[in-house]
Amino acid sequence: MNTVGIKAPAGVVKTFLLDPYRVLRLNPSWYVKEITTNEAGAYAMTLYDDRSDQTSHIMLDIEMHGQSIRYRMNAGMIDFSVDESAPQPTALSITGDFFRGEDLPYWLRGLKNYIQLEAKQGGIAKWFLDRFWLRMTPSQRRIAAIVVMAEGIGLAALIAVAVALRLLR
Repeated sequence: MNTVGIKAPAGVVKTFLLDPYRVLRLNPSWYVKEITTNEAGAYAMTLYDDRSDQTSHIMLDIEMHGQSIRYRMNAGMIDFSVDESAPQPTALSITGDFFRGEDLPYWLRGLKNYIQLEAKQGGIAKWFLDRFWLRMTPSQRRIAAIVVMAEGIGLAALIAVAVALRLLR
């Protein structure tokens, strides 16, 4: 079981976890193509797995059990445990059999960063994430991150050359 500390109240974390659209979008392998609400707490979803290039039709039922929120997805399950013992940081743990083990640290980090951003009322960054970043497929996000890093390195090299030329004069 992996755990991450989130600098946000437990109520904010639980409210966030009750919205499967954002929670599943932050997974590094899944892309939520479609989500519809059937009844209170039940959803019909179409997930695209970016790594295996497969589309799955999932019935999701969200249940609350004390400090945990359980996502029942067809035959699989994801259990989010929120530790409310201390005011902050709130501990979030994920267990289950519906995700790849190698994705878990990245998913936890994404959940942590997004929830903390939401708790801080980070307007522009949250707008950017909701409007663009979370609407991309995971492979598009990886490509965008590589392009941004490459452009940043290119800009740093250009600045270094300009400074070096300025110093040599």
